[in-house]
Amino acid sequence: MKKTFLTLFAFLVLTQLHAQNMEVSLLGNTGGFRYTGNYTTATSFINGGAANSKAGYTNNPYGNKFGFSYGGGVQVQHVGRSGFIFGLQGGYQTLRSKVDVNGVYRSDLNQSVINFTIPGPTAATGQTYLQSQDINVNPYIGYRLKIKKVKLDLMPGFDLGFNLNTHEYGKATDMGGNVYQTDMDRGKSPVDFRFSLRAAISYNKFSITAGFIQGLTNFSNHLLNDSPTAYYTHSQLISLGLAYRIR
Repeated sequence: MKKTFLTLFAFLVLTQLHAQNMEVSLLGNTGGFRYTGNYTTATSFINGGAANSKAGYTNNPYGNKFGFSYGGGVQVQHVGRSGFIFGLQGGYQTLRSKVDVNGVYRSDLNQSVINFTIPGPTAATGQTYLQSQDINVNPYIGYRLKIKKVKLDLMPGFDLGFNLNTHEYGKATDMGGNVYQTDMDRGKSPVDFRFSLRAAISYNKFSITAGFIQGLTNFSNHLLNDSPTAYYTHSQLISLGLAYRIR
């Protein structure tokens, strides 16, 4: 399916070049990023935490709360006389999801069984952010509407997010003022194949952009042979930004 779409996209671009104007723009955007699916969570806890240190890790860092994200890149597109658009965006993204931390299983307490009881979690409040740094490529086919001097571009397509690294940053504080932090490399994630729907409103050389991007790649590696439940974790991004046309 991916190869077919790319072949069709390249063919359409090549056959339409003679009737199109090429536009090149610089892009900058910000927005909210999170994970969706039955493996994601709004709250989790820190395992192996120690007071006033960066020991431990968040039990489930795949938060379904939006975290602040941002990115930038370059857009090249050809606009035909009929209004059809064939374009490509490429750039860098920092994507951050958020999960609330409500407790810490401390490694600096005696975890042995005392009077047939096992120490429970220490109540704490904070957040963990799972941060991904990606190179993103977005081919699209769209259409331009003109209303006097204002242009509205509708640009459905797909994204390929090539992950450079994924890192966990967590911080929580208990009632005694002790701080627990996590700082853990989560390795590289697989290429994220995403459906995208973007739009841009332009006046002269400036544009306001907006987008909704839904990931289709499953980030969960928790399909246990003895579990009747299949787990799913997908990315989701809502973005808002600015663009400046340099050509």
